[in-house]
Amino acid sequence: MDTFLSRCLPFAIGLCLTPAVFAEKPAKGTPQADIEHIREELGVNEFTAPSIELVFQELSYLKPIPFEKVWRELPDSTPQSRARLALAAGGVIADGFLAVTAEKQSRIEPVGRNLMRLAKGLGVGDSVNRHSRSILEKAAKKDWGDVKKELVRAQAEVEAAMMQLMDEEIAHLVALGGWLRGLEITGGIVAENYSAERARRLVQPELMDYFSDRVENLNPNFKKTKLGQQLSSSLKEVKVLTTKPVNSPIDLAEVKRVHEIAKELNKSIVKDED
Repeated sequence: MDTFLSRCLPFAIGLCLTPAVFAEKPAKGTPQADIEHIREELGVNEFTAPSIELVFQELSYLKPIPFEKVWRELPDSTPQSRARLALAAGGVIADGFLAVTAEKQSRIEPVGRNLMRLAKGLGVGDSVNRHSRSILEKAAKKDWGDVKKELVRAQAEVEAAMMQLMDEEIAHLVALGGWLRGLEITGGIVAENYSAERARRLVQPELMDYFSDRVENLNPNFKKTKLGQQLSSSLKEVKVLTTKPVNSPIDLAEVKRVHEIAKELNKSIVKDED
């Protein structure tokens, strides 16, 4: 088996084991089918990088969302390294999904501005700018379904551009950044209103394996940095905390620790360079 496909296989299996919304191929004409078609058109699929949109399906199961408690001040700096840029861009796309899910129109504009700035740093500003403008226009009309599609298009445009440049790692880091911010948000939501059933949403071993593998296969120079080492050690701790027997949730203290780990990682991504 091709080594790249073999590394990605756990995630492909994971799509079959996660909730039913992922398990069956969506019918033509549904929003999810449209999103998958968008990614297919742009040459992005589950074997290149999982969509942040898939991760944020979890938000629909965790309503009501204590928005102000899980929202963050968006980063106002532009990282110098491409790895940090990609991680930060993924995180901002995740912030966009949070704002859209909560239908917070006033938070969409800062998301669009941040996304344009980070995309420019990655060298894909022109294509992402088009989607960012559309995000703002559709948010003004409160077309939340279309706003979500534009966020998916923005992620897919970054991924596709990186693939064309043979920069597979950056595409994975965009997805990883979105997943980390998603983990912080969902962890915060569950910690705020804990139940065993809600806590089970954090137990996603296939996604955990997928992203752990991505981190272990990062550029050695990045892995030697403080952030690279923090990513590796933190994901290992999250894996221990969330590796449970079938139908066993993580307890409240473990949920809070997962949230804390993700929050610290996301702060490290956008702070000053090593």
